[in-house]
Amino acid sequence: MKAPVITLITDFGLSDEYVGVMKGVIASINPQATVIDITHHISPQNIIQAAFILWCSYQYFPKNTIHVVVVDPGVGSHRKIVAIKTNTYFFLSPDNGVLSFIIKKHDCSCVHVDRSEFFLSNISHTFHGRDIFSPVAAHLSNSMDIYNFGQSVLPEQLITIPQITPSFENNVITGMVIMNDRFGNIISNISLNHLNQTGIKPENASIHIGNHHISGIVSHYEQVRKGDLLAILGSKGFLEISINCGNACEALSVQSGCKIFVLKS
Repeated sequence: MKAPVITLITDFGLSDEYVGVMKGVIASINPQATVIDITHHISPQNIIQAAFILWCSYQYFPKNTIHVVVVDPGVGSHRKIVAIKTNTYFFLSPDNGVLSFIIKKHDCSCVHVDRSEFFLSNISHTFHGRDIFSPVAAHLSNSMDIYNFGQSVLPEQLITIPQITPSFENNVITGMVIMNDRFGNIISNISLNHLNQTGIKPENASIHIGNHHISGIVSHYEQVRKGDLLAILGSKGFLEISINCGNACEALSVQSGCKIFVLKS
């Protein structure tokens, strides 16, 4: 049997001990597990960004990988913890909408995780990543059965983020900024599939964000001059607003949640 794979997505950063301690807990329970960091630089408490990063990442891992997402502004409250299984992967997270893309796109089996015998013995109010998520992920990697960890629930009983996907009206796509990457590219939730649904071809797209307008979606950066604004379908498969050899986030001053409109020119 191949060693199980556990991935981690958090907003913990790397300057503190949090991520290392989570890995230590996993290794103490299942030293055979391979733990892979997807990112620990989600903006603090940014559930939508975490959901998007998970959606863009999860399918590149081996079958039966356990994806753990700890972006948890409700830690210590009465919010629930959820484990779900699709045909190919497992997911473990707070029940706060971070699994919205997964739930919307896949058939899922779901449980609310409440079996405390799989937690550490002393549960803090502020670090469930160490005390609950890590030990549950490690035990799950040994058993591969989510029903060991809590009561079954229906997918529609889980919390989802309603605005996570674009809307369509009168052949106009209304999306939003999900995040900015380290290069200053502004990444939206609008994909090529969304363009196809409205019959908008990349070369005929008219993109509006804030007070800015871009005509057409290019296939590579050098189709425009250095310093010029452009729209491109990035490696994640979603529409990005960029500046060739520049920082679009700084130039446009847009934030996560800002609306983007795409229509046929």
